[in-house]
Amino acid sequence: MKATIIKILKIVIPIGIGVYLTWYFFNGLDDEQIQQTKDSFFDANYFWVFLALFISFLSHLSRSYRWLFQLEPLGYTPKLSNAYHAVMSGYIINYTVPRSGEFARAGLLTSYEKVPFEKGFATIVVERVVDVIMLGIVVFVSGLLQANSEEFSQITASEGGGSNAWLIYALVAAAVFGVVGLIAFLKIERFKSFVIDKLKGFLEGLKSIWTMKKKWAYIGHTVFIWSSYVATIWIFAQAFPETAGIDLGAVFGAFVVGAAAIALLPGGIGAYPAWVNAVLVLYGINFAGFGIFIWVAQTAMMIILGLISLFLIQQQPKLAEVEKSRKL
Repeated sequence: MKATIIKILKIVIPIGIGVYLTWYFFNGLDDEQIQQTKDSFFDANYFWVFLALFISFLSHLSRSYRWLFQLEPLGYTPKLSNAYHAVMSGYIINYTVPRSGEFARAGLLTSYEKVPFEKGFATIVVERVVDVIMLGIVVFVSGLLQANSEEFSQITASEGGGSNAWLIYALVAAAVFGVVGLIAFLKIERFKSFVIDKLKGFLEGLKSIWTMKKKWAYIGHTVFIWSSYVATIWIFAQAFPETAGIDLGAVFGAFVVGAAAIALLPGGIGAYPAWVNAVLVLYGINFAGFGIFIWVAQTAMMIILGLISLFLIQQQPKLAEVEKSRKL
């Protein structure tokens, strides 16, 4: 019963915070800004909108293809379609249970491509390390470009900053699971053998970044992925006359605060439009419709593509079921 309540709270609390921030954001808008937000969906130049979404789609496809480079030295050559479906399914699952998408992504590849979970998950961990490095580079560049660095640093520290309490919950949960796991490891021989076997596979997956053959291609895809992330902000801005002349510092700043919002809350609900618009205000752009528009557009695309991928990959028979039918 307690475990069920904790699972429910893990879903409800982040979404609740996001709903509150959404309400707070709209409650702080005056009549003119609310009208701007409504008009943005009718007045947008959808050529630029669809171009931005297409570039975003290419970045997800590139991430899926890049994943294959890490899996190859481990002896696995999954189909690109299944790698893509696993990546997109992981995104949609993140909207329901925060931070669970990585586990689901590795699990799907285990079911449909027979890549051991621990090895697949290890490659995702390496991928996240690379993402952190790239994000650090983007944040550094953004810091150099910010003319109002002190005001900029206060944006994500405003409303919603209390969500950092999740870090405390995560640390407590990790400590509890760590102690329980250590006791089981020392007392249960079968569990000990299982853990050691999985750790070997996990370590093998981690080493894939050094043993892959296509290192330069991996780097090239990484640069393309992160360049696409930043570029979509600029492309979206071209859809509106109010933001068409957006400063490069505002583009990088909007991306950084948007990434922070997505890291803190499912899909960045509530915080994303509020923080992006706060960056625009620092650059003299008072257009409340921009943040909410790009959040809705990108979220809608992720949900649609994610659901399609989750449906398509599940239409295939699981490899374990195929092998079982062959034996019969």
